[in-house]
Amino acid sequence: MPGSNTIFEPLWVDAPGAGDEIQRRLQSGALCQELANQLHHLVRHGWVVIPAVLSEQEADDLSLEIGRVVEHPECFIARRQREAYAHPTSDIYSDPTMRLIDYHVNSPLARQAVFASPIKNFLKAAFEDEINAFQCLTFHYGSQQALHQDGAYVVVSKPLQFMASWIALEDVTEGSGELTYYSGSHKLDDFLFGKNSKSWNPSVHGREMHKHYLKTLQERSEAAGCVRETFLARKGDALIWASDLIHGGGDITTDATRRSLVTHYCPAKVMPNFSTFTRYFYREPVVEGCYISSRHYDLRPDRRGFLSKWFRRREPTIPFRKPAFMGKKRV
Repeated sequence: MPGSNTIFEPLWVDAPGAGDEIQRRLQSGALCQELANQLHHLVRHGWVVIPAVLSEQEADDLSLEIGRVVEHPECFIARRQREAYAHPTSDIYSDPTMRLIDYHVNSPLARQAVFASPIKNFLKAAFEDEINAFQCLTFHYGSQQALHQDGAYVVVSKPLQFMASWIALEDVTEGSGELTYYSGSHKLDDFLFGKNSKSWNPSVHGREMHKHYLKTLQERSEAAGCVRETFLARKGDALIWASDLIHGGGDITTDATRRSLVTHYCPAKVMPNFSTFTRYFYREPVVEGCYISSRHYDLRPDRRGFLSKWFRRREPTIPFRKPAFMGKKRV
């Protein structure tokens, strides 16, 4: 288990004896059988599939809403390959590498998806704490991202104490850049950048160390007997994975899209690294025990920005926030 040979404090589900603890909680009535089964699967494999967290209609509505952001791009932040943050104008939105950043800030439908009851219940059991959702991304096509562990790039105060969800907004077909992962790879020993960092800082650690890190992931996984799998999701299904699971985007060999919503979550006691350098860091309550935060939007109650009427929104409506941070556009 990650907790048996690490310098970092793990979640209880990653600590030695987690399987026995799940059984104890099941027998005491603290967990239902469904949650116990999901947690057991996470402990063994580092991931769990929760089917139909969204209905087909909910997934379609969210996908349609994402497609309409070009009508008011000033409300949103996008990023595409080789370009820093920008508004999703038509030319940027049409780029296959485009993704919307922190979409959950200005989308009630995204918030409903991020905190769908099956996801919320699972995370509360795994975190034993309230939930903070941050770094929420949309994808139109597969990312084809190299195999990696989220902790190398998603930085929080307790590096083993966060998870991610991937929600399918359409049926996923082979060759669409489907999500791929090494089952059980979350149990591998820490890869440290320098003496004590699980996150990669280009200016400190250099690019050669990053190349070495990426090169070793497949080698270490296969040496440990981890099996590489792919996730051919049905519309509305969610995959939740541990922070150390080695995963990436498969090759794109067809013209098929792979519309999806990705979100990272941490317990409320854990702080995203951007809380240390954004003066406007704030956790906005969404539903009981659930919050959102953002590096790119000022969510403080006294900085509500403006309300746009263009979106056909479901209750509860929310005020739209102007982006608070925009990187310099690369030439």
